[in-house]
Amino acid sequence: MASMTDRNRVASVTQCLYSSSTTVTITPGTSGGSAFSMTPPLFLRLLTAQGSNTSNGTELSGTGYTAGGSSLGSSAFGAPSAGVQTNNNSVSWSVGSTWSTVTSIEIWDSAGTKLRWLQGALTSNITGAANGDTVQFAAASISLDSSQA
Repeated sequence: MASMTDRNRVASVTQCLYSSSTTVTITPGTSGGSAFSMTPPLFLRLLTAQGSNTSNGTELSGTGYTAGGSSLGSSAFGAPSAGVQTNNNSVSWSVGSTWSTVTSIEIWDSAGTKLRWLQGALTSNITGAANGDTVQFAAASISLDSSQA
């Protein structure tokens, strides 16, 4: 049997999760599954080694970088267009020392027990960031793509 995913429904779910400025809770029906919540704001973390779909990567440690990342704002991502959502706000750090190469990013919520929701490699590594530099992800530079669902 072919894939039975409906792109429109996937886009609706991702918009609900990643565009909300309030906690979103999903509670399954009587057929099973586990309830979960996502608590905004979402935080962008920089990684020196990418994780996988099941394990976290290695977060950057450097002067000017805040462990746990920086907020993507109260509503992190805009509405999907053709299944793609992009970040609403820019995020930046002022580098205070030479940083290790940044290879990937993760997006975490801000719940009491923080959860990682997304992860992925950068199109180009961030290399050579040194004291006085600014590392920035502009608005619309991070994409969530559910168009292939």
